[in-house]
Amino acid sequence: MTDPGQLAALRERLTGRRFGLLFVNAAIDRGDLPIGEVPTRMFTEVMITNALSPMRVLESLRGLVVPGGTVAVMSSEQGSVSRNDEPGYELYKAGKAALNQLMRSYATRHGDDGHTKLLLDPGHNRTRLGGPGAPLVPEESVPAVVDVLEAQAGVPGLRFLGRHGETVPW
Repeated sequence: MTDPGQLAALRERLTGRRFGLLFVNAAIDRGDLPIGEVPTRMFTEVMITNALSPMRVLESLRGLVVPGGTVAVMSSEQGSVSRNDEPGYELYKAGKAALNQLMRSYATRHGDDGHTKLLLDPGHNRTRLGGPGAPLVPEESVPAVVDVLEAQAGVPGLRFLGRHGETVPW
C-alpha cells in the first residue's frame, strides 16, 4: 500500500482489466498518545498509510473502473471532525480526517467521471486495529458494508456513509 513501486507494478499487472468496484482499505494505529507526544516518524507513518496511500491507489487504478462504477475507501466515524467529541486516539482520527478531506478533493477533481464515490465507516470492529473489546465483528459489519456499496452503485457524487447507509457528518 505504501510502496509506489509495488503500486505501479500492480497497475501494470491489471492493464486491460475492468472493474465495477474499486474498494481501498488501509489503516494503522500507533497507540493513544496526545498529539504533542507523537514522534514525527510515527505521525508520518500513520498519515502516509491512512491518508496518502489510499488516495494514490485510487488515482493509479481509477482508470480501470467502468463508467458508472464505484470507487470507495474505508474511512471511520473517527475521521468526522464534527463528531470528535471524545478524547483519545488523536493521530488515528487525524489520519482518517485527512483521508476524508483528500477524498473530497478527489471527488471535486473527478466530479464529471460518473463514478459513485464513497467513504465508508464499518463501525468499531474486533480486529487487530479495533481491539478485542470492540462491539462489532467483521462477519456482521462487512455484509452490511457490502449492502451499502450495492445500494449506492450508480449514484454519482461523494457520500460519507455508515455501515447501514446512514450519512456520517463531516
